[in-house]
Amino acid sequence: MEKSRWASVGDLIFQTIGSRQYTGVVYHIAFDIHYHGTAYIKWIEKAPNRYNDEYGYSLSNIHNLRGEFDLEKV
Repeated sequence: MEKSRWASVGDLIFQTIGSRQYTGVVYHIAFDIHYHGTAYIKWIEKAPNRYNDEYGYSLSNIHNLRGEFDLEKV
C-alpha cells in the first residue's frame, strides 16, 4: 500500500476546490472502533466550507480524491 497518500500528523495538506486552494496542517488523527481514520486539520487561513472542525476529513477521502487533495509529507 502506498503510504505517501495517507495523511499523518504534521503533514501539509492542500485542498483545491474550483479555482481556490486551501492550505492546512494535520494536527490530529483519530480512529473509530472499526479503524476508520479521521484527520483534523488546522487551516492556515480560512477553512473550506466543506470542512467541519468537529468531524474533520476521512483519511480515505484524502487518500482517494487525488484531484482535490495533495499532501506534503514531513
